[in-house]
Amino acid sequence: MVDPILTSISEKLINAEDIVLLPHINVDGDALGASLALGLALKAMNKSVDVLIDEEVPDNLSFLPGQELIKDNPRKEYSVAVNIDNGDIVRLGNREHYYHEAKTRLSIDHHNTNKVEADYSYVDTKAAATGEIIYDLIINYLKEDIDKDIAICLYTAIITDTGGFRYTNTTPHTLEVSAELLKYDIDFSYINKRVFDMVSYTKLYLMKKTMNSLRLIEDGKLALSYLTYDDIKGYTVKSDDYEGLVNIGRNLQDVEVSLFLREESPGTFRGNLRSNNYVDVSEIAHSFGGGGHKRAAGFNITGKLEEVIDKLTAEVVAKIRGKA
Repeated sequence: MVDPILTSISEKLINAEDIVLLPHINVDGDALGASLALGLALKAMNKSVDVLIDEEVPDNLSFLPGQELIKDNPRKEYSVAVNIDNGDIVRLGNREHYYHEAKTRLSIDHHNTNKVEADYSYVDTKAAATGEIIYDLIINYLKEDIDKDIAICLYTAIITDTGGFRYTNTTPHTLEVSAELLKYDIDFSYINKRVFDMVSYTKLYLMKKTMNSLRLIEDGKLALSYLTYDDIKGYTVKSDDYEGLVNIGRNLQDVEVSLFLREESPGTFRGNLRSNNYVDVSEIAHSFGGGGHKRAAGFNITGKLEEVIDKLTAEVVAKIRGKA
């Protein structure tokens, strides 16, 4: 079935003079993989396209093709801006003005808490990853062929948000798309190792500190862990070094919700939530101004560590008791 919004988005892209693709800050495999895949497809259509990110490409994603599209010296403005894999426009960080100043604003996402305003916004909460949506957009709407480089980017996007097809957001369609991507002779074993298994010495240290901080609450149904500013400040930490730390608690037996906090500056915390079976952590994140998915969400919060912990654990415990 043809979707009218994706049709409109594709028409705007086909007719665009120049395009900027804007994934969320602290870019992950889905956001960057989806952006580079779409960028490569548009480049093959002879479009002028830039991908802008707020940070360096994470080490675990440095193998992704298409990085020549990532620009350090972008245009002053673009005719079309595309918000990708981002449910809150402030999470574009320093690049937000490119979105607002574009003649046409498009948004493609799969977060159920999406609140981005756009001329055309497509949100598919059933999609396991934004990369899944981009696959459909390229094949069925832009009518462009997939090549090996695009397949690598899209496969990376999908495995990132499905945890290598282990999370409950994985659907038959997710596996069907992934099977199609494997036909392009991509080295899926290498991609999985880079995304999930290889860690820096800094991340090993952060894993140790996270484990040492871990507390079990509500009869072991809530796992709380954190990194303080003092834990972090003496180290050169990249965004991907934090990836997966929240899963240390999530993977413990009998844990339903894992809450991980990192103090980015004194009194300012980034929170990550994961659940295993029944708690919708996006509701918890939303109550603190964040968002995400039912099983994975994030937010920002300020205050003293123990006060923040008390406030958050009260909210999480209430959800656990209400859903159990």
